Amino acid sequence: MQLQLEDLLYQNKAIQSAVELFKGQSKNISERPLLSQTNASDITPNLCLLSPEQLHKNKLAILQQNALAENEATLSEEPQICIEMETGTGKTLVYIRTLYELYREYGYTKFIILVPSIAVKEGIINTLESFAEQLKDYYQHNIHWFEYDSKRLNQLKHFINDDQPQIMLTTVQAFTAEDRILNQTGRDDSIGGFSYLEALGQTRPIIIMDEPQEGMDTELAQKRLTTLTPLFVFRYSATHKRIINRLYRLTPYDAYAEGLVKKIEVLSVAEINDEATLKIELQEIQAQAGQDPKAKLNLWHNIKAGFTLKPSKWLKVGDNLGAITNNISYQDFTVERIYKGLRDKHWKIHFSNGVEIEQNQRQGDIGGIFRQQLYWLISSHFDKQQKLSPRGIKCLSLIFIDKVDNYIGAEPLIKHLFAEEYQRVHQERTGKQTSPAQIIAVQGYYFARTGKGEFTDNESAMLKNREIYDLILKDKQQLLSLDNPVEFIFSHSALGVGWDNPNIFNIATLNQTYSEIKKRQEIGRGLRICVNQQGQRIYDPASNDADDEVNVLTLIPNETYETFALQYQAQLSDEFGTDGKQPPLRNNHKGNKKQNKLTRHEARFNSDSFRNFWQSLARKTQYTVSFDEAEIINRGIQELGKIKIASYEAEIRLTRIKELQNIQGQGEEIGREIAQLKASYSAADIVEQISENTSLSYSVVFRIIKALDNKAQILRNPPLFIQQASKELKRIELAEMLRTLSYHETGDSFPLDPFKEAIHTYSPVEPTPNKGLYDFAICDADSMPEHNFARKADNDPKVVCLLKLPDFYKIPTPIGEYYRPDFGLVVKQSSLKNNESSELYFVIETKSTNDINDDKALTEHERTKIQCAVKHFQALGIRAEIGGDVTYQVKETPGGYQQASFHAPVKDYGDIKL
Repeated sequence: MQLQLEDLLYQNKAIQSAVELFKGQSKNISERPLLSQTNASDITPNLCLLSPEQLHKNKLAILQQNALAENEATLSEEPQICIEMETGTGKTLVYIRTLYELYREYGYTKFIILVPSIAVKEGIINTLESFAEQLKDYYQHNIHWFEYDSKRLNQLKHFINDDQPQIMLTTVQAFTAEDRILNQTGRDDSIGGFSYLEALGQTRPIIIMDEPQEGMDTELAQKRLTTLTPLFVFRYSATHKRIINRLYRLTPYDAYAEGLVKKIEVLSVAEINDEATLKIELQEIQAQAGQDPKAKLNLWHNIKAGFTLKPSKWLKVGDNLGAITNNISYQDFTVERIYKGLRDKHWKIHFSNGVEIEQNQRQGDIGGIFRQQLYWLISSHFDKQQKLSPRGIKCLSLIFIDKVDNYIGAEPLIKHLFAEEYQRVHQERTGKQTSPAQIIAVQGYYFARTGKGEFTDNESAMLKNREIYDLILKDKQQLLSLDNPVEFIFSHSALGVGWDNPNIFNIATLNQTYSEIKKRQEIGRGLRICVNQQGQRIYDPASNDADDEVNVLTLIPNETYETFALQYQAQLSDEFGTDGKQPPLRNNHKGNKKQNKLTRHEARFNSDSFRNFWQSLARKTQYTVSFDEAEIINRGIQELGKIKIASYEAEIRLTRIKELQNIQGQGEEIGREIAQLKASYSAADIVEQISENTSLSYSVVFRIIKALDNKAQILRNPPLFIQQASKELKRIELAEMLRTLSYHETGDSFPLDPFKEAIHTYSPVEPTPNKGLYDFAICDADSMPEHNFARKADNDPKVVCLLKLPDFYKIPTPIGEYYRPDFGLVVKQSSLKNNESSELYFVIETKSTNDINDDKALTEHERTKIQCAVKHFQALGIRAEIGGDVTYQVKETPGGYQQASFHAPVKDYGDIKL
């Protein structure tokens, strides 16, 4: 097969946008001898004699021709320009043809193409080889090219010496490090005493940057680029991060609307009734100087209205996900460590049960979803193959996977699932089984193999796997041949940027990440217009009905269409704006959190009011509990017998994207259906997991399960049944525990020593200069009731001392967590008989509700801890009560003893709980 060179209008406009930059420049004609080994002045460089004013005038003329406004171009005198072309529209061939044009028009001969990776480099080599003869016929001359190799320096010397046009192709890594041969000085084989990089700089090369945002704008790379003293740098990408003299722009919106790339349809596969699948997504990290990092997770929260998947509050080491979400499924997940990897620089969170996830990665039971994705990918592949093969078009499908071990490893989940689903689809379509050898033959993969034979995600090691490396990255024509059996290509991340194939018609993302490979990058691997066996591109006439279209890319993500559309649209809008034009300006100023200093009020600290209060409050207790096993079993059978379970299913939905301006609103739904997901659980698994979730013995759980009349509910969705059963049993346990819970004093007390004269914190604070033990009170950033209470109490004339209770003040509870109240108050009162003043002591818990049974405002763990605290204070002889929205009261008993309580109205203090 020979891919055919096309003369496309939009590509010619991109080429001329670069060539006309030098309009008015005379042709470079060399009359100098070849470079001697001692005189670098004999080098024939590229020259540009145009003034900055003339170059600016040329830029303005190009912008006018391309209908681009000056404010979109970011004009600069810096000798670099940006050519922006949507992925799949042929930018590699555009810049190669640009070099041919620059030689023909101006006689420029020294060209360097910089690439970020092996995958990109091999794609360029394939293009140079495939179109060499056609380019020679079209331009009536040939440009010699070579791949830089430090072991073949004669090619580099020839590039510097020769006056004939040449292209040097190299990765950016070849000249960045100090120890690279290009940067070494004092070598015996140096040219004119220069390092090779300096000698290259004497030629004033024209540099092509392919995907410059991939590591070419680092400080070190730009330093080396300065040494090369390029005549001009041409930057080609679909997603520029740094805009300099952007003279041409073909946005995704334009390319999609004009039929320059494939149309897109989304076959989404999303879980339904997956509340108990332990889905955990590490979304965001908060890392400030002087503070321990915090994490925000996307979790299933159990609220009064049911389960909802939403972001958590900021979590720190020691936080339990079960308590945070009121979801017992997470009770074994306690944050043990939040850190950034030393090698990969990725933020990670490690839990007490050994589970560890990375930022923008999710944890959960995903085998069933992977199976559904593979089934629909293979099914779509068969459909398209049936339509495309008679027209001589090879159908290829690309699968991005979550980790290499899931395809090549001791238990390759994805590889096994693919084999099973391929057999299933083949049986459905043909009525016959296919052989294991055939299933193996249709698969290709691009992973890296280390010197020890282990597979990794590092593409630089892929060269050792030469056969598949050559097929996927170099022999594109062979891969496109109908005679080649490979139809499904598996990759992790190496094919995420810079690689594509015109006949990729289906892409499935069997990964657990939302940003490691962006959606735009994944989609870009299959946007190019397809080719037939003669290498001719096959375009769809504008009048074609959707059913007859050939160039349709089917995406199969493991999320809802709405989620996919929202994220894809956000990436497009972030880069191109909502209308495909200039994106909105973003404020990139991160700022730094201010460190606050809290100073102790010495008079209050040494006062009898505070010291007596603390002496009463600081006494420690221990608790005991007892359980009635028979009562738990009887109540367990009763409550679990009421459980009704929805089936664990996946919704498959096909949506065609009409235009990119608003893919959420412009998606046309083609159809949808529901598929049953299977969760494989034995009876022993169910008993074991419920036992682990509830701490009940196996025998107790078994007796409860055995007595149930609704065992069919378990089979509908075992994970969800386990979650609901564990939740009900835990409630029964808590009720029984609270009924029998008792506290007694230990004889120990919390000391005064931790109340330092000054405390430094990055946490939010509320000024408390009037009544506070410190001039500021540390408050939870997410708790407005705390801020409101501190502010109002500090200005209340009845308050003598206000204390935000420190973290070390904690009350043990039998649910495995300490209770930490919010505030302590010393309040003065006047006697009803003799008008003498006395003081009352209060421990305050601030919440956004006054109802202990408010499921929306309080989690079950919070309610239980408060109830435990009541018994703790009662053991100390302190009156404690829950509930009520009353005002300050003083009561006189028949014996003359006065009882008082201090309850602040909501209107004065915000919503508070005493």
